[in-house]
Amino acid sequence: MTIDKRPSLRKCINDHCKCCIYDPDAAGTWRQQVTLCSVTLCPLYPARPKTKASIPDSVLDYYDLMEHKRALYGRSRPRDGHFKERNPANLGPPIKAA
Repeated sequence: MTIDKRPSLRKCINDHCKCCIYDPDAAGTWRQQVTLCSVTLCPLYPARPKTKASIPDSVLDYYDLMEHKRALYGRSRPRDGHFKERNPANLGPPIKAA
């Protein structure tokens, strides 16, 4: 008599999220895409797998999330890739370096 080994709960959640949102033709790995999932009403949202590494700007640009990153960190990224601090109230354009 053999007993089938059930998959772990973590594997089931990972597989569900991957099946739900992962697009191999889109930017980012499956874990990066799941980390960026915006379906907050999903009952598995709090338990979704998330990447431990930072998500590259190229992936955030693909999903138009650079504005979110700028708002989160209070910084603006010019085309040269260097961040400049925003003014103290986080309003308006970045402070120009002297």
